[in-house]
Amino acid sequence: MPPYQHLRESRDPVWASKVRAIIWGTAALLVSAPAFADVPEQTRVDDILGNSSELRIRRSGRPESIQTGSILQQVRDALITVPPNNARALLRFLAADGTDLNFYVQTNPHPEASIYYFPCQVQGGDYLIGWGLAGNESRGCENGLQVERGRSGVTGLGEPDIPMAIAPKQLAQSPVRQVSYCSAGNATGGLGFATATTGDPCVEAVEQCQAAGGDCDITALGSWWTSEPAIEAALICDATAQTVTGTGDDIADQMPSLLATATGSGCSVQIYRPNDLVILPAGDAVVTGQGSDEVLVQTRDTDTGVQVDVLKGAINVQATGLAEPAVVTQGQRYTYANTSSEVTTFDREAALTSVDMEVLCAFATNSPDRLQVTACQEGLGIDTVNSPPIAFCNTEQASGGQEGDRRIVQMSARQGEIELEYEMYNAPDRLQIRQDGQEILDTGFVSGNAALTIPFSGQSGSLEVIVTGNSTIDTTEWDYLLRCP
Repeated sequence: MPPYQHLRESRDPVWASKVRAIIWGTAALLVSAPAFADVPEQTRVDDILGNSSELRIRRSGRPESIQTGSILQQVRDALITVPPNNARALLRFLAADGTDLNFYVQTNPHPEASIYYFPCQVQGGDYLIGWGLAGNESRGCENGLQVERGRSGVTGLGEPDIPMAIAPKQLAQSPVRQVSYCSAGNATGGLGFATATTGDPCVEAVEQCQAAGGDCDITALGSWWTSEPAIEAALICDATAQTVTGTGDDIADQMPSLLATATGSGCSVQIYRPNDLVILPAGDAVVTGQGSDEVLVQTRDTDTGVQVDVLKGAINVQATGLAEPAVVTQGQRYTYANTSSEVTTFDREAALTSVDMEVLCAFATNSPDRLQVTACQEGLGIDTVNSPPIAFCNTEQASGGQEGDRRIVQMSARQGEIELEYEMYNAPDRLQIRQDGQEILDTGFVSGNAALTIPFSGQSGSLEVIVTGNSTIDTTEWDYLLRCP
């Protein structure tokens, strides 16, 4: 049996029933029995739809361009949206050896900037988030995905505004820094916790844990800003927690006294900000009880708070400041704002057939290892494992000859204007475009090249593109490109 597998097998599927908090600070926070699941070692950008210049990777405080196949793996790596924030990207989560961790995140357009922080934290924006069933395997971010409200003071690099309470003189003495933290533990009582403003704190955290004996796993990774006015640090052991609170500048100084209280096994340290939501996939029994074999949620940052829709399966969600976690099931919406929460319902059918889902299903069919998303079969009739790959606008769609071509091209929206560029060379060929079964373009048999602007509007952002090659000239050639609206 792999190390700690017995811990994963013994977890109660109803996570909330195992929760008990011992609160030292002023607010209640998430408490869960630490699971020694794999913390992702790298995140791969599987695919991009739209203008890749609207997405950036930040490494060590510096922005880098992004492309399909880009890897996030350093502690402070982040994926940042850039206005107008219309591009989408699919993130896949991998172990150190490249093994898929059965977890993915899709970024969606949003009016405000949003940030994904490696490995398990998002700020603002609009995301589709999916887990498969656990079985006896680890899942990425299984210990919790932190969802933080967007901030109007977020810059293009994700750094918060300086609090107004800090005087200029004090600011000069105390520049705002990002502090990374790492917690490591094992089943025999080993515990390590370290912070760093440069480099990887996990090396020190693992060394601390191993000094107590036994092999150790990383149990939590994250970061905070020194300018943040309130941070909660939780020491979680055997499903109980003790906490301390402080500012982002001084919370690290309080950690030694907190760590000294560690007793029992399976201890972990986790950091929480005010207004954070923490989402965990529900146990397999709860998910299958919903008639599902996966967990799929959509999170949105709204004017009034954070909104979480459960499209498939079930999740456990806890907001800092609220005493009790909630189990949110398929078809339910969890809304959190100003330390209050509400569970309602939403139009699940509309969500499963949205353009965001269309894009996810297209991403899944194009993924190098075919991402299985059963919600695509339920809502759109797309078998992401066995269906032909779905093409994307803004990429070279097809080139060919007499055999012609027929394919589905996924657009970034359901209405707008698309730009078509084609080259039919000397022999005439025919190109047709259909939306929802209705023809929106038919060139007839034409030769030469052209650039056309085509308005479209319908129930779907998927277009059928048909090229009919010249049946009498076997040397005919053609190619085309569809640009996103």
